[in-house]
Amino acid sequence: MMFWIALILAVFPQAKVDKVCLENRERKVVLDTRKHVAQKTLPIGRCKRHIPKGRGFFTETPVFSGNVGVQYIEPLNKKDDLYIGTGDTFLIDTNYVQNGNIIIYGDGVLIVDSAKLSLSGHLVAANQGQAIFRDNAHLHFNQYYVGQYYVWLVDTSKFEAADATIDANGVMHYAQIHDNCTYIAKRTTFPDWTFRKVFDRSTLILEDVYHVGDLMVDDSCFVHFTRCDTLMHWLETPDGSVIDIQFPDPDAVSHFEFSEAVPGVDGIGYTFIADTCWRCWWSLETWPGCSVTVHNSEIRGSCLRIPGSDTFDIYGITNYHFHPDLLVPLSDRHLEYINTYVFWWNWYPMENTVFNIDSCVFGEMIGRGNSITCATRCTHDGATITLNSSDSAFVSFVDGVSLGYVSSYKRSTLLLINTCVTPIWPYQSMNLAHGHSYFLAVNSYFEYEPEAMDTSLLMVAAIDSPSTGMIDTTIDIYGSAWIDAGPFNSITFDRCELYWTPEGDSIWTLMDESTSQVYNDVIGIWNTFGMSEGGYDLRLTIWDDVGDSLKAFRNISLQSLGIEEQDNPEGSYLFQNYPNPFREKTVISLESINHVDAAVTWSQHSIHIYDLTGRLVRTLVDEKREPGRYLVRWDGRDKDGKFMPSGIYFYKLKVGDESSRTRKMLFLN
Repeated sequence: MMFWIALILAVFPQAKVDKVCLENRERKVVLDTRKHVAQKTLPIGRCKRHIPKGRGFFTETPVFSGNVGVQYIEPLNKKDDLYIGTGDTFLIDTNYVQNGNIIIYGDGVLIVDSAKLSLSGHLVAANQGQAIFRDNAHLHFNQYYVGQYYVWLVDTSKFEAADATIDANGVMHYAQIHDNCTYIAKRTTFPDWTFRKVFDRSTLILEDVYHVGDLMVDDSCFVHFTRCDTLMHWLETPDGSVIDIQFPDPDAVSHFEFSEAVPGVDGIGYTFIADTCWRCWWSLETWPGCSVTVHNSEIRGSCLRIPGSDTFDIYGITNYHFHPDLLVPLSDRHLEYINTYVFWWNWYPMENTVFNIDSCVFGEMIGRGNSITCATRCTHDGATITLNSSDSAFVSFVDGVSLGYVSSYKRSTLLLINTCVTPIWPYQSMNLAHGHSYFLAVNSYFEYEPEAMDTSLLMVAAIDSPSTGMIDTTIDIYGSAWIDAGPFNSITFDRCELYWTPEGDSIWTLMDESTSQVYNDVIGIWNTFGMSEGGYDLRLTIWDDVGDSLKAFRNISLQSLGIEEQDNPEGSYLFQNYPNPFREKTVISLESINHVDAAVTWSQHSIHIYDLTGRLVRTLVDEKREPGRYLVRWDGRDKDGKFMPSGIYFYKLKVGDESSRTRKMLFLN
C-alpha cells in the first residue's frame, strides 16, 4: 500500500505550468506542423487514437519491490502470478502461456526446455533463484510498449539462455541485473532491441549473439562479449574517474578492454571486454567529477547524468556532428571530444538540477528526481528512445519536435507546448502517462493519441484555428479541450472557457464556455461585429473537477473584407464548396448554362482563389469549356504548392463576358 500512497500524495504543479504557458504566450509562437511532417494536414491537437492495450493491467499493489533502488515494477491486475520458491523446480517442456509475473526466489529454478513461454508480465529472480532457457527454448514477452516487462535479477540470482530465442512483439524490452547476479546468453537470438543494465558486482557474458542492443554498466561489474554484433555499451565514467582514450574502429574489434588495467583509464571500478565483435557502438555515460577526453573516435552515444542543485544552460549541441575540439559546457566535469564524431546526445537532469536546453538535437532526455528541465526549440529524434519525465521531475518541451515517443512516470509532470510528436519507429507509437504523473499537452500535434494509465492524468488544450478572420461577422474557433484520467483516477473534466483580448492586453473578455469536452471541433464562436482590425490573443482554459487547470494561447489577426460575396451571374451558377470548413481538400461545383435557343458555344471559364485582402492565391481553372456542370478541387495550397494558413478565402467564378460570382470558404490548416 505504501507504493500507491506515495503516488496519491503528488500535487499538480499549477504555478510551474502557468509560468511556462504564459511565457509561451509572450513569444507568440504557433507551430506549423507541416514544416516538420510532410503532407500532414491534421490540426494541432489532432491525433490517431489507439486501442488502449494494457489499460486495466494495473492494481493497487506492486508485485515486487526488491532492493533494486532504480525503478519500480508496475503492478498488474487480474493476473495470476507464478511463484517458484525454495527447493522448487518448474519445468516447461511444452508451450506455456503465463498471464502474470513469474517470481523465482530462494534457490527456486525455472527451466524452459525446447518450448515457448509466452509471458505477459515480468520475469523476476531473487535470492539465488535461477531461470534457464535451453535447446531451442523461446521466451516471448507479450508487451505493447517500451519497457512494459522486464527480466529482473537481484541478490545472487541467475539467468541463462543457450540456443534460445527471446523477443517482445517487436518492442524494446529490458533486463536489470543487480547484487552479484549473473546473466549469460550463448547462441541466443534477440530479434528485438534489448537494453541490459548491470549493477552491483554482477556479471554479464554474451557469446555468439548477433543483435545485442544497449548495455549500461556500472559499479564493480564484469562484462565480456565474444563474437557478438551490434552492441551499444554505455561505459560509465563515475566521479573521480580519469579517461584519456582513442576507441578502435567500431566495425570490427578483435580485442578491446576497458578497465583500470588499461593505460589511460582510471577510477571506473569495472571491466568490459569485447573479443571478435562487430559494430561496437562506443558510448559514454558521464557523471560529475569525471575527466574524460576522447580522441579520433566515433562515439555513438554521449550520455550526461546531471545531479545536484546547480543550473546549467546548453545551446546548439546537435546529433550527427564532427567535433574538432568540443568541451561540453558543464562546469561539474571535464568532457572533451577531439577530432571525434558524436552520433547521439542523451541528457538526464537529476536531483534538484535546473536544466535549460535550447536549439539542440538529442536522442533522449529524461528528467528525474526533483529536477526542472526547460527545453525550447529542440528536436528529439528518438534515436536513443524517449523524451520523458520521472520521479517528481518537471519537464517542459516548447516549440519542438519529437520523432520518438513521449511519456511521464511516477509523480512527474511532462508539459508539451507547440510540439509535434510523430515517431519514426512503429514500436515507439505509445505515448503514455504512468503512475500518478501529469501529461499536459498545449497546442500540440500527436500522430498517436496519448493515454493515461494507473492514477495518472492527461490534459489536452489546443486552439487549432483560424489564424486570420474578419471583423463584423462570427468566427468558429476550432480546437480541443479534454482530459483522460487513468483507470484508478476518479478525476473528471469540469469545464472550459474561451476568452479574447487585444494583442498584448491583460483584460480578457469571455467568448464562450462549456462543460462538455471537445475533440478537434468547435470550442467557441466569436462575434467580431463592431471590432477593429488588428491582432488579438485567444486564451483557452480547461479545468478538472479538483481545480487543476491548463491554458492554451493563440494569436489571430482580424481584417476587413478586401473582397465580398457576389450574386450568381445570369446563365451560370456557383455552388457552395463542400465540405466547408475543410482541412485536407474541398470540392467546388459550378454550372454554366447556355442561353435558351442559342447554339452551344464554348466560353472562357475561370475560378480564382483570393485571401481576405483580395490577393490572388491560386487559379484553379482558366480555359474554354462548353456549358455544363463541373467539379473543381482545392487542397489549401497556393500557386507554388505551399499550404496557406487557416482562415477565410474567397473563390470567384467568371464565365465569358458575364459578371462574376463569389463565395467564401473556411480553410482549417
